[in-house]
Amino acid sequence: MTELTDHLWSRFGSLTFEDLPDDVRRTANHAILDWFGCVIAGSQEPLAQILRDEFTDSDGPCTIAGSLRRAGVLRAALVNGAAGHALDFDDTSPVMGGHPTAPMLPAAVAIAEEQKRTGADLLTAYVVGMEVQSAIGSSIGNEHYLGGWHTTATIGVFGAAAASSWLLGLDEEGFATAMGIAASNASGVKANFGTMTKPLHPGQAAERGAMAARLAARGYTASGTAIDGNQGFAQAAGTGSLDAERLAWIDTNWATPRTLFKFHAACHLTHAGIEATSSILDTGVAAADIERIELTVNPSILDVCGIPDPTTGLEAKFSLRGTQALLVNGADTAAIATYTDEPVNRPEVQAFIPNVHVETNATLGSMATEVMVQTASGEHRAVADVSRPNSDLDAQGTALRRKFDALSSPVIGEAATAAFGDQLEALTSTNDVSTFLKATVIG
Repeated sequence: MTELTDHLWSRFGSLTFEDLPDDVRRTANHAILDWFGCVIAGSQEPLAQILRDEFTDSDGPCTIAGSLRRAGVLRAALVNGAAGHALDFDDTSPVMGGHPTAPMLPAAVAIAEEQKRTGADLLTAYVVGMEVQSAIGSSIGNEHYLGGWHTTATIGVFGAAAASSWLLGLDEEGFATAMGIAASNASGVKANFGTMTKPLHPGQAAERGAMAARLAARGYTASGTAIDGNQGFAQAAGTGSLDAERLAWIDTNWATPRTLFKFHAACHLTHAGIEATSSILDTGVAAADIERIELTVNPSILDVCGIPDPTTGLEAKFSLRGTQALLVNGADTAAIATYTDEPVNRPEVQAFIPNVHVETNATLGSMATEVMVQTASGEHRAVADVSRPNSDLDAQGTALRRKFDALSSPVIGEAATAAFGDQLEALTSTNDVSTFLKATVIG
């Protein structure tokens, strides 16, 4: 083992539900509710159907959302993991540097369902996975992401392994082994953004994280130095070492409450621009009067949301210009139907895209955007930054329940949505999580 693995085990290996502060419990519960809404809605996407056809049948201990099919733990983690990220509407974490729940919770849900664990167990495992992947993601640094690696998958696999290890009751040696196996299963490149393969990344991370823990539980071997040791993950895919100061931050802080939730159904890095332009429209500027929009963003955003001329719904999710054109033409940026091919290819949307110009400023934060809207009457400016978590957890919970209802109702119906939402909000009183997963099943 290395100091890192020992450090993570000492901090999180024996974590209990009673150890969790109230804001950690509540934010984790919010994240679980949010993910289930995303996976139910995402289960109807073509990519989810393809994966179900390839990897599932009618047998197995685990539920496959949006179908009558079932599967073993690993395949359920894969298929549900991809479906949960299919819409790119799931949460993000500035600490981890990616989408934290998508790669980690599907592994924990599958194992918890197989073992008929309690809701409190599932929530605690979630926090373990979240905190471990946040520690690794933060300490490996942003250079990893800027180099082309999709952090959601490459870091998320460690969270999936940690959450799974906790549920399986692994000891210190087993935990280190699971981390070592996970290090050899960390993959995913940003070149596949805007395609079905992006959501496949967290599905693979969930599957491989669960696999790492299950193999470790059977006595499989791996190096406990595979993350930050010689020739390990940090050397191969980072800067060569981990940032000790960032890692130390985890000792006295919780990453879970810093989770950011999405209320626009596109990549989170487009949200500040959407919010800023919306604020200008709210002042009375008429969309029909807008002649030009200029966005100023950190240059790193262009590697994620720089698709210049989107013609598909998936491309529009990762296009600063496309999301602005949709917004100005009256599209509901919170609706998943907005990011399908037909709305993006409306003549008025395509005609406006050339009027959106993107400039860069390296001093801006990666989740901030400055907007200038030009009309015949002059320039209108606004700035938005979506990097700060909501401090009002009651308001956050209410907003996320509305989002859950909107995502789930078209798929499983209003009555099932209401009942399942209530169960998820009362997750920690559930004695067996497998009993309520039936709500995600449709024929």
